[in-house]
Amino acid sequence: MEWIIIILVVGAIYYGMYRLALSKNRNPWNWILPSILISPVILIIILACCSSLPKKKIKRRKK
Repeated sequence: MEWIIIILVVGAIYYGMYRLALSKNRNPWNWILPSILISPVILIIILACCSSLPKKKIKRRKK
């Protein structure tokens, strides 16, 4: 039973980091992968302090 709670808490932390990175227009995988080596809580705090990046414009080809 304890393992299920641990998995849910860790999953919630990484999901929160994923959603926060998306809301800041940043690549979530560039934040999740380093958080495996470093504390995810520290990276969430750093990400929360970062400003949002401008949205990328989609270039459409003219036919």
